[in-house]
Amino acid sequence: MRAAGTDAVGALRWGLRRYLWLVLACVLLGAVVAPRLEARYETQVEAEALVIAQRLDMELVALPRYGEAVFDNGAVAQAVAAKFGNAGPVEDIIPNRVSLVAEQDSIVFRVVGHDVDPQIAADLANTATEAFVPALNVTGVGAGAFALQSPATPPPALDAGLSKKLAVPVGLVSGFILALALVSLLLIVRRPVITAEDAEDVTGVPALGTVKVPRTRRGVYAPPEDFAGLVPVCRRLLHLSTPTVVLVSRRREQRARRQLTAAMARILARVRDVQLIGPTMPELPGIRSIGTFELDGMVGEFGSTRAGRPTSSSDHETGRPELSLVDSTDPLDLVQPPRMTATVLVVRVGIRSAALQAAVVEHLGGSAEARLVLVRYRRWSRFRGGSRVQPTDDVEAPDGEVPDDKAPDDKVLADKG
Repeated sequence: MRAAGTDAVGALRWGLRRYLWLVLACVLLGAVVAPRLEARYETQVEAEALVIAQRLDMELVALPRYGEAVFDNGAVAQAVAAKFGNAGPVEDIIPNRVSLVAEQDSIVFRVVGHDVDPQIAADLANTATEAFVPALNVTGVGAGAFALQSPATPPPALDAGLSKKLAVPVGLVSGFILALALVSLLLIVRRPVITAEDAEDVTGVPALGTVKVPRTRRGVYAPPEDFAGLVPVCRRLLHLSTPTVVLVSRRREQRARRQLTAAMARILARVRDVQLIGPTMPELPGIRSIGTFELDGMVGEFGSTRAGRPTSSSDHETGRPELSLVDSTDPLDLVQPPRMTATVLVVRVGIRSAALQAAVVEHLGGSAEARLVLVRYRRWSRFRGGSRVQPTDDVEAPDGEVPDDKAPDDKVLADKG
């Protein structure tokens, strides 16, 4: 039940949070089922009727065997079944509903009725006795004479209040134990990657860290301060010598990747001249945003290098080095040459180890540097306004021209402050 690089307790705590719905379902199931089982298997009570041998013509030692043979010959079961329609199958009435206690060296038979209802238990015992006594006297001479000594009376009802009160707590505890077992089994089977250390252990690729991505409405980009853990990731990213950073992910992490790319651009823009490349990137202050339909014209720009990186007018204007952030599903086909790019694979916390390994093989090939970033969704952004952007789709423009509906002036940015 241990995830790679994570202690068992930490993995279990994560699993309980991740599969909270399963835990709640198991606890609720236990709370519902336990009282029903307690009611179904409620403790039965016993009522006894006594039959005595008034005259005994056989050896006393043979009396118990004679009584059991008569009691089991079918007459008693038929009589009980005829009177109690819900007594169950005839073959199960003895000993489930009525039974005989024939003690050695005793001339008294005890006919016992079993039921959760004291009155029904007494009625069962009396009905069985009414059929049992005539059957004992059928033989007559040679066996003896038998008669009812005392009929069965309803016994005192058991106090079931305590057990019913305990049924719900016991069910809750049992449901939680079941949830622990199921969550542990899921962790064993899935082997989730929970921390950056886990990701490095599974893939051997260095991890930049874990970022908590706030939830936002579609088309709204949260401010960078809402991304917990993003600043350390950006610091580590600046240690890379490549002028282009490509963020890639599986399809299911695509929305988180775009949010992360936009927030990362705003932070890195404080120390770099950042240009943002992607099909649905917003217009951000001080950051050049380039749609994928413009990339054909950028190939030459990336091809003309100086001192190992592309030249840019912004370098001359500000003296700061340029950094290109690329957000695309298949970016390595668009950005050349690969030796100048660092590819960052964005994966969600809890991804299966096998799925992470497959994603690394698929996305992190051919780059000068390869890194991982883990993301997890957190609560809604504290600043509900965020950066409101009208997302753009990836379209083809003839001759490298920007379509009218894709012009930067048509994008709306409501920047915080």
